[in-house]
Amino acid sequence: MKIVADANIIEIESSFRELGELVLIPGRKISNADLVDAEALLVRSVTRVDRSLLDGTAVRFIATASSGVDHMDLDYLSDQDIGFADAKGSNANAVVDYCFAALAFALLRQKITVAELEVGIIGGGRVGGLFANKLAELGIAHRVYDPFLEVRGRHCRTLDQAMQCKVVSLHVPLTQVGPHPTASLVGAKQLELLPADSVLINTCRGAVVDEHALAELLTERADITTVFDVWENEPDIDASLALRVDIATPHIAGYSHPAKVAATECILRAFQRYFSPIEPGRDAVARAAGKNPPTPIGWRQGGELPQWAALLDVLPLSKISQEFKQSLARGAGISGFDEFRNSQRQRLEFNNYSIEREQWDRSSLKLFAAMGFELL
Repeated sequence: MKIVADANIIEIESSFRELGELVLIPGRKISNADLVDAEALLVRSVTRVDRSLLDGTAVRFIATASSGVDHMDLDYLSDQDIGFADAKGSNANAVVDYCFAALAFALLRQKITVAELEVGIIGGGRVGGLFANKLAELGIAHRVYDPFLEVRGRHCRTLDQAMQCKVVSLHVPLTQVGPHPTASLVGAKQLELLPADSVLINTCRGAVVDEHALAELLTERADITTVFDVWENEPDIDASLALRVDIATPHIAGYSHPAKVAATECILRAFQRYFSPIEPGRDAVARAAGKNPPTPIGWRQGGELPQWAALLDVLPLSKISQEFKQSLARGAGISGFDEFRNSQRQRLEFNNYSIEREQWDRSSLKLFAAMGFELL
């Protein structure tokens, strides 16, 4: 069996090399010609999978090591009876870490205070739901907008109500059709609802926000803090817009090493189920990845909100943003976007770190525990 895979999927070779003839190609360069005699295709979000890529090939199973599926023509796959799997939820913890780092950034800039925190969560799925659970654990007020959860009987707020929170965080898939399409879900009307000194975080898909309306907002509202990880037309993004937001990163919120290993585990299991029976119980990824002891985080002397500052020691959004903006200002363009993104592949998550209990007060330890730090 020939398996074509994106060469940048973590642990891809150690996980799949024994299951067939594995051909590794950079995701943006996978072509129809590469797939003529391939039975399986393993991709990330950078590869558009549709008729033009698959027509006339032998591919009968596709898996994407990503949560989002807007790069997949699922109707075409269904029509052609091609098996499909994604890695939905594998990066949820990494994305929520990023969102809490964004909160820390806003708090330390003194745009908002802890007492003022109320978070509007747009989309209550795996990522938004986990974010809501951690906020609840910390006693932080939040409003969830999700019409699909509402249909299933869960009480949710309206989009307008969620947009009026001090912090708004976006966690929806990008969809163009259906009862609740999300393309340009947040436009000028919704952005106008943001209260003074509020924070807007986007870690889902760039096109969920109308970027023209966002540019107008940044012109008119200097009080808004904007943290954007995703952009329209990635990797060929509007550099002028990225240079204007407070924090700009190249689609790395879910791009931690543990999340990528988990995604590879997901697609490996899906592959095994589809082509079963193949070595039941095999878990090559887990063996290859191993489990390292948590990295200790030192105590911060002085300063405001040292527990929140510690989150930024682990995930330094300001530094990452500054370096990314510098690359954009130099005109790095498409290749620069991908290269910078790949440089973040070894990032760990909060639950890969430890904290000495005796160095922190009870309130700080509550935050660290909710983030998943090991308390020693």
